[in-house]
Amino acid sequence: MRGFESEDHALIALNRLTQAYSRLGTKLLQRFDSVSHFFAEYQPDEIELPPRLKDQLHLPHTDVIKREIEADLKWLDLPGHSLISIFDQRYPALLKEIDDPPLCLYASGNPDLLNRDQVAIVGSRKPTQLGLKIAKQFASELSRLGIVITSGLAYGIDASAHTGALQESGETIAVMGCGCDLIYPRSHERLAMRVGEKGIIVSEFPLRTRVQKRNFPQRNRLVTGLSLGTLVVEAAVKSGSLVSAYLALDQNREVYAVPGSIFSTQSVGCHQLIRDGAKLTESVSDILEELPGYVILPPDSADDEPSSEKRKILEQLSASPISPDELHEITGIPINQLVSLLINLEIEDHIVGNQGGYVLAKRKSS
Repeated sequence: MRGFESEDHALIALNRLTQAYSRLGTKLLQRFDSVSHFFAEYQPDEIELPPRLKDQLHLPHTDVIKREIEADLKWLDLPGHSLISIFDQRYPALLKEIDDPPLCLYASGNPDLLNRDQVAIVGSRKPTQLGLKIAKQFASELSRLGIVITSGLAYGIDASAHTGALQESGETIAVMGCGCDLIYPRSHERLAMRVGEKGIIVSEFPLRTRVQKRNFPQRNRLVTGLSLGTLVVEAAVKSGSLVSAYLALDQNREVYAVPGSIFSTQSVGCHQLIRDGAKLTESVSDILEELPGYVILPPDSADDEPSSEKRKILEQLSASPISPDELHEITGIPINQLVSLLINLEIEDHIVGNQGGYVLAKRKSS
């Protein structure tokens, strides 16, 4: 093993040495059944590599790497912490199917969730209050059905999705764009602590890796790669959420998009996804239709009949704008259903949406 004391020692070293080279770690291991076997049998001239990396892999015991391994092992000794290699049975099966699975995952929490059915929920970092409620409600309802909610612990929709899951089963996965021992954004430390208690925090980046812009596309491919499908709730036309959605499509996973008002910039990305083949999603039932083995829930009661609910909304509208949040409070209609009804009423020219909310449409005189 060229002096490595254990498989974890070898794994930490290889992950750190190859982190700057996309896909290289797993590529190097293609004909080996463990990292220790790779280091024992690796010959510098076998594979075309940058000269510096070739030397590092041949003689990996630098003082820097030794110190990094020691620090990582101290972290791994703490309760609930684990390092899961691509050879480990705990490694997520779905993640192995993507083109560039990570060599390993650092994890804090319950690793059993990594192989459970997951739906990713992503969206704007600066969402509307309505968007936050939608993400939270979808996460809550899916969680109640036993589906694990996966997201990136970012501001906005991500945080709301984690919160919705925590209110139900608590089974949620936060994928980090930095080391698993660091929390970003810092203001989400309390949320991360709650995720770690019932769910799990994971990262492919070595411990103590700080946030860099280039890390997030890498992180996003894990969010979608872990999941059976990805739900997008509010996204601008150029956003990380759209990148995640197209990554999911490339990974042959389902993509769902919640539509919104044609006047909202936060809805443009979702509408673009729908045009490009994502499923227009108004309720959890739309997601369950694509997931084998899950039962579509019936409406809670006969009062959910759309026409009566539409009348209930129209009775509250006038020439003065009223926001979806206010309509939700007044009518008691669940947010997901309310959004769907507002969209239909707008299409039917009964109402008009603008930045201030919704108003009754002016009727043309005959």
